[in-house]
Amino acid sequence: MFLMRVLTMAKASLAQMEKIISLLHKSSFVKRNRNRGKFSSYTFGPAGVLTSRNLNQLLWDSLVTSQIDTYPVENSVFRNTDEPKQLRSNLSQGTLKHLPDILQLVNYTLPFAIVQRGQTFPESLATQYEDTFLFDSSVQTSIVLQYFCSPSSALQSFDQWIQQRLLWWRKYASDPAQISCSELETLNENTSRAFIQCQFPWGQDNVEEIISRGSNPVSDLQETTKVKLQCANGNKSYTPHLIECSTVLEHCLMACLCDAYTESTAQTGKKSLPTEKLNLHPKIAPYKLSIVSSSKSRSNEIQEVASYLNKDLRNAGIDVFHAKDSLSVEDQFIRNDMMGLPYTAILSEGTLDSGTIELRNKDTTLKEKIHLTQLKEIILKNIDF
Repeated sequence: MFLMRVLTMAKASLAQMEKIISLLHKSSFVKRNRNRGKFSSYTFGPAGVLTSRNLNQLLWDSLVTSQIDTYPVENSVFRNTDEPKQLRSNLSQGTLKHLPDILQLVNYTLPFAIVQRGQTFPESLATQYEDTFLFDSSVQTSIVLQYFCSPSSALQSFDQWIQQRLLWWRKYASDPAQISCSELETLNENTSRAFIQCQFPWGQDNVEEIISRGSNPVSDLQETTKVKLQCANGNKSYTPHLIECSTVLEHCLMACLCDAYTESTAQTGKKSLPTEKLNLHPKIAPYKLSIVSSSKSRSNEIQEVASYLNKDLRNAGIDVFHAKDSLSVEDQFIRNDMMGLPYTAILSEGTLDSGTIELRNKDTTLKEKIHLTQLKEIILKNIDF
């Protein structure tokens, strides 16, 4: 009986995964190109590029922009080894090599952090599961933060980073209950780690690692470079303790897309049809607003208004999706929901006569009549949280 239940769950998970991949294809998010052994390559469409950019920026803001005493660095994609043109598989070693320069920059004062973001080329899969879409990408965008602190504050700092990263993940989740932290794992007397985990169709999987490495990495670097890397507290000197947070953008993207995927029904004419949507956080959604027309008469005039709104909103930093196709308004709602767009502005002859438009909310599907001069303020207010 237990085995039958497990097999049923596995089939249901596989079916959901196929639906998610199909939606991502149809909505111009991402497509898998070909398999190369255990790795795959991917092509990102407009929605995928914009969603990745938004998520990438939110990651950067959380690890760099909002943190004090944090210094971004960059390295070549090639390892600094005797073997020519060997591509790096992670950012940790290259980031740590910047420590001597940053220590001088901060006058050997702790704490501070070094952050690097860039392409990596994995040597092994980051998951135990098979056919994990995007997790098997042959080229990945990694981001690592290395936080240096005194040994006496290391335990508290480690716990703070775990809580901070967990809160960040839950902030942008459609279902925060699906985001959890693993049990603390002790690798040796100097090293402990925890993982931020998300629920995927294939099961629970890791999306970010927070690891306390102790002072050994700094001591080893000091031995290699023959450069003093110790800090002082009064007359007492000590070797900085290293705490590291690392994640991969493609894994973050897949976590957000799986978390956002929902199935519901949509009204098309007199029929209620099953449909899919992405409940993406407004800051992650590829476009914040879609502009559609509900009238076929005076279409040229309405398109002029739409073009003006499009330009005005984009100048305010709002990404707008203005499709010029023949789909019905209801079908455009369905498409916009599949792409995770928070709002749709519906232009009509009333827009030309009185300046009024209807603003549809994806989450509630309710429409509100507003004046077109209010549109920018409403969108900015509702996406900035």
